[in-house]
Amino acid sequence: MPPKRANNKMHSAATNDVVSNDDEETKPISLKGATKKGKPDDTASEKQEAKTKAATKKKASPKKKKVATKKEATPKKRKSKSTTATTSTSADSDDEDSTTNTKKSSPKKKAKAADHQRWTERTPLTRLWDPKTAMKSKGSYTFTVISWNVAGLRAFIKKEPDALANLAERYQADVICLQEHKLQDSHMDDPKLKIREHFEEKLEGFDCHWSYSMTKKGYSGTAMFIRKRGGGGSGEGDASKKGKKQAKIGAFFTSKNKDDGEAAKKDSIGDVPAKNLQPLNVVTELGFPKHDGEGRTITAEFPLFYLTNVYVPNSGQKLERLGYRTEEWDTDFLNKMLQLKKSKPVIWLGDLNVAHNEKDTWNEGAKHLAKSAGTTPQERASFDRQLGAGFVDAFRHLHRDAMGHYSYWSQRAGNREPNKGLRLDYFICSKDLMEDNDSQKAVVRDSYMIPDLVGSDHCPIVLEIEMKK
Repeated sequence: MPPKRANNKMHSAATNDVVSNDDEETKPISLKGATKKGKPDDTASEKQEAKTKAATKKKASPKKKKVATKKEATPKKRKSKSTTATTSTSADSDDEDSTTNTKKSSPKKKAKAADHQRWTERTPLTRLWDPKTAMKSKGSYTFTVISWNVAGLRAFIKKEPDALANLAERYQADVICLQEHKLQDSHMDDPKLKIREHFEEKLEGFDCHWSYSMTKKGYSGTAMFIRKRGGGGSGEGDASKKGKKQAKIGAFFTSKNKDDGEAAKKDSIGDVPAKNLQPLNVVTELGFPKHDGEGRTITAEFPLFYLTNVYVPNSGQKLERLGYRTEEWDTDFLNKMLQLKKSKPVIWLGDLNVAHNEKDTWNEGAKHLAKSAGTTPQERASFDRQLGAGFVDAFRHLHRDAMGHYSYWSQRAGNREPNKGLRLDYFICSKDLMEDNDSQKAVVRDSYMIPDLVGSDHCPIVLEIEMKK
């Protein structure tokens, strides 16, 4: 019957399908419903896995790139390492490289060394005169003059209050000349500064003479301290003229209580008349109105010579006063010295603001010197003209080959300790004073610096003159 046959066929087909699944697992299932459900699940999972792998690969690929980047970076490190290695290699081969470098650099160093001199050593300086021996053996007296640019006296005595008194005592000074004190007349009796009182106390055995700058305050200025001699005792008698405190009554009777023998001793020192050690006159002007306003000179006339303390104008950092200095000041000053020289020998001294030649300069030949105040060709040539008019640089005349003996050092550059200096301070003397003969009663015997004495950017310089009996 058709219906029965159909059932049998369906049963047998189902049976066959089951058997075939048991035998071959890889074959697709014949049941349509089962196949539709199973296939999509498998395919989705496979696709998901494929997507995951693809995503992993995509994500991994940047890492690979990063790794690749790192690999690209590693050569840089390797380069640096190689550089280090090269450096170490070069360090290992110092002998070759250093030799090469030395060969390249040595000519430059030699060229720099040959560019200009660098003289900082002080050659030995022999003292040419002994005052004590001279007095004992010859009966002569040594007249000692000291010059010092103090670069501002108020600051100087504040830092070194006893410096001038010690200097006078140590060298038995007869005259002390100062330059660039920068004081005004009003400062002397200022109750806060007490300048006059200071010198009355510290240099009570000296008469003081001052020259002030009238054209510009706190600028220039010269001073001269002259040791008192003769029957005036300590010089208290002229207290009213100098603004000193009134002397004690005993001071007025000091000379009268001396016996004749003691009074006679005051008339001479050794065998030298005391009058030869006392000034006849002191003038605080040069005699040229265009120059005198800056207080640059003091001239003391002694019986045997003129003594002029001078602070020569500086040409300026930009050489703005070079023409005035060389064409006007130097010319007028020389004419004044020649005028004085007609009657007796002349000594002019102080800060002359010129380093004359290579022996007076630590770095002679340096390019900047030709354009620096004190070492320009114009200033040196002007100084040559002054010396050529019958005058002598006492220190250089007595110590011709001396080197490294300077009187000025730049404080700003710290040049004093290494002795990188200039010789700007001088004693310039008439030739007559350098000649030793019977007719000459005053003879220059020695001149030198005192570089160990501080307080200024200059050091004191000394002149010793034999005063014969």
